[in-house]
Amino acid sequence: MANDFLTTVKPAFDFLSQGRGYHLAHEEVSSSFDNGSLIYESSGLRIHVTRDRGQVSFDVRARGGFRDYDEEILRLLLAGSKHYARPSSTPDFAVDTSATFLRDRLSEIEHLFERSLVEETSLKGEALKNERADVLFGKASRA
Repeated sequence: MANDFLTTVKPAFDFLSQGRGYHLAHEEVSSSFDNGSLIYESSGLRIHVTRDRGQVSFDVRARGGFRDYDEEILRLLLAGSKHYARPSSTPDFAVDTSATFLRDRLSEIEHLFERSLVEETSLKGEALKNERADVLFGKASRA
């Protein structure tokens, strides 16, 4: 069976390059497990869309930055959450769920990464990611 990444995942995220100021900078389709990835870039953000063994996800980083924030952390940042709490339901990693969230909240996500806010966003995002790791995997002992 052929990989359908380009006919199922890519069209769901095409809105980024259709009037939203992003261009498709990289596209990769694997011959195994139906995997693939897309990288969209604008002047301010880099968005990496991935399908890995059927699960679709995306992460965002400021252009020139090195810290990625996935959909779960972005949802918490947009909600103004100060602490990570285990979600009440398991993410479905469906293409429609991720694409709809990104489409509906893109302007707000872009705002988080504006030059005047990117440092604050990074500090909050990293704190949430660290708390998530502690909740999911146990607190690391600090020597």
